[in-house]
Amino acid sequence: MTTTIHLSGHAEVLTVLPYQLGFHPRDCLVVVSLHGSRMGLVQRIDLPPPEHVGEAVDAMMAPLLQDGPRAVLLIGFEEREGESRAMLGEMADACRADGVEVADRIIVRAGRWFVPDCHQSCCPPGGLELPAPSDVPAVAEFVGREICPLPDRSALVDLLEPSSPLLSRAVSPLADRWLKLRVEATDTGQTELSAAEAELHGFRASELAVWSLVLCEGDDAEPILALPPHELAILAVSLTDVDLRDGLIAWLCPGTLSQELIDRRLFVQMREALPGPLWLDRDIGNVEQVIGLQRIERRLCELCAALPDVWAAPALTVLASFTWWRGDGALTRIALDRALRVDPHYRLARLLERMVDEAIRPERASA
Repeated sequence: MTTTIHLSGHAEVLTVLPYQLGFHPRDCLVVVSLHGSRMGLVQRIDLPPPEHVGEAVDAMMAPLLQDGPRAVLLIGFEEREGESRAMLGEMADACRADGVEVADRIIVRAGRWFVPDCHQSCCPPGGLELPAPSDVPAVAEFVGREICPLPDRSALVDLLEPSSPLLSRAVSPLADRWLKLRVEATDTGQTELSAAEAELHGFRASELAVWSLVLCEGDDAEPILALPPHELAILAVSLTDVDLRDGLIAWLCPGTLSQELIDRRLFVQMREALPGPLWLDRDIGNVEQVIGLQRIERRLCELCAALPDVWAAPALTVLASFTWWRGDGALTRIALDRALRVDPHYRLARLLERMVDEAIRPERASA
């Protein structure tokens, strides 16, 4: 999936971009897929040294072509004049060679934006000042919901690192205890299968009740860090249940995993316990859907930051699955980096990393 917002004009696109990315882009190229008046897939890559420009362009082209835009907007964010010129030029050449129209090349520097290919009076050589966020209606929606971009990508990395060592230390023993109870109760070697299934059903009900708090995107949603340690422990352990983990991914990312592959009883439990994905509601505005997606994304980030390393890989991979489905490559990479750092052999994280490396979109992977 790619989240889309209807915008009018380049200035509005540039103003909304930090809210789409989750941080203010610096020293990078951003490629925006355009489907008519809609923004589609948004990609970002650091400006590479001259000898690696070709490799960087190749890395951007595969996902772009799979998104199938009508046109693209190429935006170079630079600190010093000319830093983004080589990347903008080669990316434009590659797009045209593959039949993708380049709507414009734009340079953003020092609070102003420039269109080097336009020499009309609408694009003066000295550039134009970026609009104030309050002047762009779509941004006002984000700000009104208290969604603001982080200062830069490094702040996004920090967002996923353990936020409270004291809390992490409290979660670990409680998670160990919940896992032990879960395993003992559902051990088919010690009890009848039907009894074990009933116990598993009960454990999943408790776990999904806590997940319903995490997946709440309303204005009054309880902050993740306000959840008691034993509920964070339950969340961590729940994802050791591969069926429940995959069920959550299917729930959050429609189209990536067929619901027919989810245990029917588990799916009924999920439908009863979890709030329906806001982004499937056809009766609300598109911006509201995007805001709902971002709120869930931020809450999953907060959950990952609350968990100690030993329990974090499954949650980080659920987050990465969600962000990759959204088309947010930057946060997907950051989540997978921590997941594989704390558990290099976590299978789903390794599989998702390969999908990202090969630019395989989630909806294609399920085909």
